[in-house]
Amino acid sequence: MAQNKIDINIKGIVKNTKNEPVDGATLFLKDSNSGQIVKQVLSNPDGSFHFAVPSETYILSITYLGALSYQTALPKSSGNTDLGIVKIELNARSLKEVVIESSANKPLIKIEGRKMIYNIERSITAQGTNALESLKKIPGIIVNQDNTITLNGASGALVMINGRQTYLQAEELAQLLKSMSASDLKSVEVIKNPSAEYDAAGTGGIVNLVLKKSMAEGFNGSMNNGIAYGKTLKQNTNINLNFRKGKLNMFGGYNHNFGHFAMDYDNDRTTNGKIYLNSNHDIDKKHSIGSTLGADYAIDTTKTLGVVMNANFSGGGGLIFPITDIYDQATGNLLQILRSKSDYPQQKAHRYNANLNYRYKGSNRTSLDIDADYGIFDAATKNVSTNTFYSPSGAFESSNNFLVANSRNIKLYALKADYGFPIGKGRVSTGAKFSSVAADNVFDQYDMNGSENVIDINLSNTFNYKEQVSAGYLKYETPLAEGLNVDIGLRLENTHSQGDLQPREGSTIPPTSVVRNYLNLFPTAAITYKTTQSGTYNLSFARRIDRPAYNNLNPFSYPVDELSYWKGNPFLKPQYANTLALQYIYKKTTIAVSYTHTTDISNTITEVFQDNLINMIPRNIGFQNNLNLTITQQLSLTKWWNMTITGIAYRLENKVGTVEYGNYNRSRLSGTLNIQQNFNLPGGIIAEAASIWNSKRISSLNTNVKSNSQIDLGLKKNLMQNKATLSLGVSDIFRGNRYNTDTELNNLLLHTTYVGETRQVRLNFSYRFGNNKIKTQDRRESGLENESQRL
Repeated sequence: MAQNKIDINIKGIVKNTKNEPVDGATLFLKDSNSGQIVKQVLSNPDGSFHFAVPSETYILSITYLGALSYQTALPKSSGNTDLGIVKIELNARSLKEVVIESSANKPLIKIEGRKMIYNIERSITAQGTNALESLKKIPGIIVNQDNTITLNGASGALVMINGRQTYLQAEELAQLLKSMSASDLKSVEVIKNPSAEYDAAGTGGIVNLVLKKSMAEGFNGSMNNGIAYGKTLKQNTNINLNFRKGKLNMFGGYNHNFGHFAMDYDNDRTTNGKIYLNSNHDIDKKHSIGSTLGADYAIDTTKTLGVVMNANFSGGGGLIFPITDIYDQATGNLLQILRSKSDYPQQKAHRYNANLNYRYKGSNRTSLDIDADYGIFDAATKNVSTNTFYSPSGAFESSNNFLVANSRNIKLYALKADYGFPIGKGRVSTGAKFSSVAADNVFDQYDMNGSENVIDINLSNTFNYKEQVSAGYLKYETPLAEGLNVDIGLRLENTHSQGDLQPREGSTIPPTSVVRNYLNLFPTAAITYKTTQSGTYNLSFARRIDRPAYNNLNPFSYPVDELSYWKGNPFLKPQYANTLALQYIYKKTTIAVSYTHTTDISNTITEVFQDNLINMIPRNIGFQNNLNLTITQQLSLTKWWNMTITGIAYRLENKVGTVEYGNYNRSRLSGTLNIQQNFNLPGGIIAEAASIWNSKRISSLNTNVKSNSQIDLGLKKNLMQNKATLSLGVSDIFRGNRYNTDTELNNLLLHTTYVGETRQVRLNFSYRFGNNKIKTQDRRESGLENESQRL
């Protein structure tokens, strides 16, 4: 929108059909060309409202109780405009039909307060992928080769779905996200400094996946089918159905991803005079299926009751073929060859989750949200590992074969309530939450070198972990002056956890029990200043926590292969982060600067033991400073060419002070460049070019990660009177998305490489059927999705 120095005043009074003033209606003034929100106000107790804006053409929208109640185009005026009395219908269901807006009209990136919203449904190249793969497209997010997620260089990002925690560890979360289709995602929200309503977990910030939900009346749905080819053929299907009639809304969905995925990775190390050159070819044969079933019932215009049930399944086999050549470092002579095979006859991860929710939105900006969640995660893995040593000439020397059977059963409970009410011009939000996680982990290792499998009682155990978090918060937000708003909050969380290691009967390993109980305060604050001429400024602060994953607390040692082990640390402490962020928004430009100081930072460290074996163990290593600059620019270069550029520069500094590793600093200036381009081509074809480049960076305690990149291309065309869409995409054309790392720690030199099946050709066809018109915008979302709308 072109800037005009001449300001005009637009005013009016909002009343209902009974000619009563409406207090607390939300009024949006949008640019009629771009659809961007220029200004937002609330109606006063007498129903009056006022805008001071440049002289341009606008669209005025009025929502009340979450429902779109009024919308009209305003002509351009050089003088003040009095709209008089604007009457709205409080019963949103009696509105005239409105055609649902196409996602193509939405900007790729939208900034709302402290929240960056990435409209993933607009991305052509994301279609046919799963939710985990789609996260790689979000500016600032890096999905590492072990499926851990970093945000703007910082680990500890909390991933939520519809505003709800999953309470799953990195490996389990990855399996869940792989069982979700990117076609189900409406958007991905990135929140660096969440306010007090949100759980304090996630020192790196929050990544919230918002799922699609139809607002159309009657019956409607969509179906998406696709195939992909990298090294093998893959197939995905996604079906969504919705029926909305009167007070009742029912919805359901199904998706699956079938196919094998190949990975190649090397782990080369030098320690104690020997060089180990290790290469692995990994074939993952797991299939994933996801499903959703839910219903909302509007008791009246202010109260809604909802239920949502989800089930996600992942299962199938897998094969890994490791080869390790062992050399003498001094002479370079080959000493031994280790040939291994890991056969996974069973890999399953099943998740069931049910949510019951109640929503109340009163006429005086009073609201009450209650959510109850119950979930089960049931996983099991069997690994038959064969390991054979050969001499340099190829002669057999020795072998060791074993079977590992690992099962994980997790039960999740959560109950929360949020209450909000006005005080003067401001609003108070308060609430409480209780969550409980109970995880039972059984690990059995069997010796397979004889005629029968014999359990090794010293290498088998049961680890039970329970964690309960009780929380309460209070937040107050109020305008201080025209365009100036402030909110302050305080969250109190008490954590009680207990981890019990129970060895097998007769084992020489003693039982271990670790009990933790700690109480923390998490203050949050933000001040926002909006101006018509120079943009919007936001200054915010938040304190957050990362609690140790339960498996990281298990002190038992697990074999990865014949030479490598993974071991938990029962004395691992939570890490805490304090973040101060400043954000500036002007038209289509966003600039953000943040500083995060993290104490007791925890990372997985690779250590040498027994001369030639390595242990990977999580430890608290010191503290970290993260200074971050993010610039996002959206450009309309021509009528047919749009571009969104996000550049991120950050400086990480790890300050280590431990008995094992001494005192030293590791720091590096790193950056990320994300460019997304859309082209409107002749014949109604839309093209997309998406590119991501990550510079060299540091990770963990002392790991240097080399730069990597990815370029994706996609084409899309609407067919059958815009009811169908055909898209063709190619991901990672130049296979630049690979990981190369180097670690030097005491007497250990470690070099790793990882190349996944990132280059794929995807063909997808989607079809939308049923009614596409709405009578209401009432967002009766299930679960805790309301949390994602609060900032």
